[in-house]
Amino acid sequence: MINKPLKPFSLLIKPVGSRCNLSCNYCFYLGTDEALGKKRPAVMPQAVLEQMCGDYLGYGFPTSVFTWQGGEPTLAGLGFYRKVVEAQMSNGHDGQAVANALQTNGIQIDTEWADFLARYRFLVGVSLDGPAEVHDHYRLNRKGLPSFDKVIKAIGHLRDAGVEFNILCMITDLSQDLGKKIYRFLVSKGFTHLQFIPCVEYDPATGKPAPQNVTPAGYGRFLCDIFDEWYYNNDINHISVRTFDAVVGKLAGARELSLCNFGERCDHYLVVEKDGGVFPCDFFVEEKYELGNLMDTPLAELFLSDRERSFSELKGSYPDLCPGCHHLDICLGGCPKDRLTTGGGKFGRPTYLCTGLKAFFDHARDKLQALADSVRQRRIPAASASALVAVGSNAGVPSRNDPCPCGSGKKYKHCCMNR
Repeated sequence: MINKPLKPFSLLIKPVGSRCNLSCNYCFYLGTDEALGKKRPAVMPQAVLEQMCGDYLGYGFPTSVFTWQGGEPTLAGLGFYRKVVEAQMSNGHDGQAVANALQTNGIQIDTEWADFLARYRFLVGVSLDGPAEVHDHYRLNRKGLPSFDKVIKAIGHLRDAGVEFNILCMITDLSQDLGKKIYRFLVSKGFTHLQFIPCVEYDPATGKPAPQNVTPAGYGRFLCDIFDEWYYNNDINHISVRTFDAVVGKLAGARELSLCNFGERCDHYLVVEKDGGVFPCDFFVEEKYELGNLMDTPLAELFLSDRERSFSELKGSYPDLCPGCHHLDICLGGCPKDRLTTGGGKFGRPTYLCTGLKAFFDHARDKLQALADSVRQRRIPAASASALVAVGSNAGVPSRNDPCPCGSGKKYKHCCMNR
């Protein structure tokens, strides 16, 4: 019995766990299967899929968001996703809004995959780190061979089929000084929805930052460089950069955030592993953080559990340096996993990216604030302040072809999305 108010949350699902057909040097999820130390299925069983869909769709959220990640989620096979759609249709209610997102390296995407993804309106996030010489530095297959050409071919299939997609680009030690080059490359390819993700991993043996990490200063330079390209080349109206969108949305008073690291609490989604195990965040898929299993306990009970509440409140346990920072209202301490101290897993230090974030906010905050003020002056609803359609977006954020929330009667892509 659920006696507490239940706010909408999304699901981040790992249908094959950490299994992948690439061996990217910086991947934080590789080895998760072994670390969990359980005998688990290779692919999420039908019983788990049905239980998850029936349970989650039963809550009747305004939009029920299923985000499929890995490892490499396409390794579950196209037949698995046909069963996903069937399970959603059989467990959903008439008129219920369901959104599916798939984050992929693109290696397995062919015309059949693309046609399926287009037919059922999956939003696809494709990992592409920049031009070939950058992308292929870390994103190699298990034989050590490059993957760039296959990714570009996959993107061609998605475009031909009319699939909505965006680009997920990792910022590393190699790319941190190539911001302008990488940004202009992606824009030259016609990509209009970009997400730049800082590589922040730790050596499990020493607890020290991994050598492929972006440095804190390098992260700041990268963000400043791509911001200047985006802002001064007048890309604001047709290129969506998720970090910039999130900051503008927050400064404009958005109720829903597209980036959880800018939120006050870590309570935006639940991670579902292939055996039905549920975790509060995919950076914390470890036995000590497991909330339970959906085959034994309803998702809502796990989301409202004391264990989940304790985890979500870690976000507000600010290090001593944070309260005096004039950017705390945006950053809110950053992602908790980037605030872990070595030895003991305590959340006692500022985010690893602190100096970089400060440099970026010092550089761009006034301009981002002006954009947010413009959003408010035009009375655009805060939830639609920007084109927040990246993989993992929160429930309620419209797709490009949905009616615009401002009430104009136009499609979102022809109205507030580009403002």
